[in-house]
Amino acid sequence: MRKKGFTLIELLVVITIIAILVGAALPYVQGYVAESRISKAKSDLEEIRRALAIYETREGAYNSEDVSLLTGRYLNASPIDPWGKPFVVATGTGIVFSAGPDRLDFTADDIVTNYQPPLALVSVKWVDANQSGAVDTQNIPDYLQLYFSRKIASNSDAVDDLANAHTFFGWSSQYDIATAVAWTELKLDSSGNLIIIPVATGAKDVFGPGSDTFWVDNGDGILDLASGTGNKCIASQPMTIISAR
Repeated sequence: MRKKGFTLIELLVVITIIAILVGAALPYVQGYVAESRISKAKSDLEEIRRALAIYETREGAYNSEDVSLLTGRYLNASPIDPWGKPFVVATGTGIVFSAGPDRLDFTADDIVTNYQPPLALVSVKWVDANQSGAVDTQNIPDYLQLYFSRKIASNSDAVDDLANAHTFFGWSSQYDIATAVAWTELKLDSSGNLIIIPVATGAKDVFGPGSDTFWVDNGDGILDLASGTGNKCIASQPMTIISAR
């Protein structure tokens, strides 16, 4: 007795059903693949972030646009992102990122992580330049060193508009911060992380090292090097003025 096979119509129905099921499932599969790639990129970025933090702790500022300096010492291999491009280290802004699905740097789908802390004032030091033991300007003016956690953009108002630079800072001293410090002589060090401000001519004991504090009063005037408008500095974190040794 011959076995009955499928008719052409039955085969077409089965094929049609399979096609419908595949079509319905495909977006979910594609979405899963896309999410998996993003998750992998984030995982790799976290590993790179830790490696960069260790590098800068041990060896100083990282100065390469890729992860090549980390390979072999802080990373087992030089990874590429799930879309086949190298990860990018933006040293001026303290971030490392993947270009994302569009493979174009600095676009909306970039996957970004910070390897440096947010922009903030981290220490304030008094330099007794004339070795008098007092805050003064005898022969050589003493000065303040303001250290920041990230590089500061040179077009930030606090370093570009010197006439109004004092409005972005505050201190606990009884003396007027606008006149006790020579704001017109403020300089951004070549490192990008350091602002230097001399004591105003003729000023004496206008602050007390070890007791008075200094802070960023308005973070809008101090920006990092992030593309676009930059990230503003964290404000209202008083730092005790200490003596530089």
